[in-house]
Amino acid sequence: MGGIPRKPLSLEFFEERGFVRKRCPICGEYFWTLDPDRELCGEAPCEPYSFIGKGLTKKFSVDEGREAFLSFMESRGHTRVSRYPVLAKWRDDLFLTSASIVDFQPYVTAGLIPPPANPLTISQPCIRLKDIDKVGPTMGRHLTIFEMMAHHAFNTPREEIYWMDRTVELFHEYATEVLGVKDEEITYKEGFWEGGGNAGPDVEPMIAGLEVATLVFMNLKETPQGYVEM
Repeated sequence: MGGIPRKPLSLEFFEERGFVRKRCPICGEYFWTLDPDRELCGEAPCEPYSFIGKGLTKKFSVDEGREAFLSFMESRGHTRVSRYPVLAKWRDDLFLTSASIVDFQPYVTAGLIPPPANPLTISQPCIRLKDIDKVGPTMGRHLTIFEMMAHHAFNTPREEIYWMDRTVELFHEYATEVLGVKDEEITYKEGFWEGGGNAGPDVEPMIAGLEVATLVFMNLKETPQGYVEM
């Protein structure tokens, strides 16, 4: 984390919806839940997978799932943009596009050029070899190639598109209204994300033992002296 202390994420969304903040006795991480009796964070291995063989969500084909996400984000004011190449030709520090944010690093995230739309939504094919030794043993949790469904909002000192509360709200609406997941089945685990020269706190939604998204609030950039605020 580059020496950056993690602060509690006290979001209005959680407080207004009745979520309570708890600490998992196994991993020691903090999470938010609607169930005051819940003790575990909801992520494997603290809590075993419980979605296998159960219809926790509506059924979608790959194409249907992609379109459902992109259309939902469009209905919430996002502009759909085309996917970028899996070879990160615009970067000299990465060979492969390993996440959707790579599409916009470093030039958009540094404020050097405007994003293609703001806010935007994208379905980005990704190749990730960092966890290749985990492919298989984690029962499909790690893959070398996957499609990242994403939405991005780029804030500037002069204009804020949206930030933490709206980001979590959008996920919660999508999970409950589009996927059909029950509110009480979702836990939100506090974390920290870093990659491609940027970092920031994140919220990781867990459903039935599986992390289904990473909601990153990227507010740091990497320098030779460590992370500094953007």
